[in-house]
Amino acid sequence: MSHPETSARVASTPETPAPVAPVPVLLPAQDMPVGQEIDCGSYEVTEDEILAFASAWDPQYFHVDRDAATHSAFGGLIASGLHTASVFQRLAATRVYNRYDVVAGKRIENLRFLRPVRAGDVLACTVLVRSVKPDGRGRCLVRILGTLRDQHDRPVLELEVDSLVRSRDQP
Repeated sequence: MSHPETSARVASTPETPAPVAPVPVLLPAQDMPVGQEIDCGSYEVTEDEILAFASAWDPQYFHVDRDAATHSAFGGLIASGLHTASVFQRLAATRVYNRYDVVAGKRIENLRFLRPVRAGDVLACTVLVRSVKPDGRGRCLVRILGTLRDQHDRPVLELEVDSLVRSRDQP
């Protein structure tokens, strides 16, 4: 359902400039819930996207060739680890990062692919905010622990991410 203020589109002319979308209010780093685990939703991985992602970015046979993959150590087609990490990023960004005034990602550490992801797997994402530390330049270094679990509650991916997020205390 569309909102009344966004459903009507006004053509831009010299007399009537195009409407400007409202700027979202982004929260400062200090409002991030340190010590709290945040549910970031879930995502079902499909065979078509496994094939498409791997064909473009990680064309190893166990990601792109169904027949050859059956003879691999995995016994079938699996998602690229980078595809799996991208699922994490999408869920974390839409449920956590998009609420805060993120400047940039700084580092990913301890990225671990714990088990293969297959077509039909439903990956649930959580983010635990570990720390928020001021860096003295109007921003904070935020460290999170991210996890993806499959539909059987088994972890498939873990990582730690450091991001720079604007501080409430601007210089």
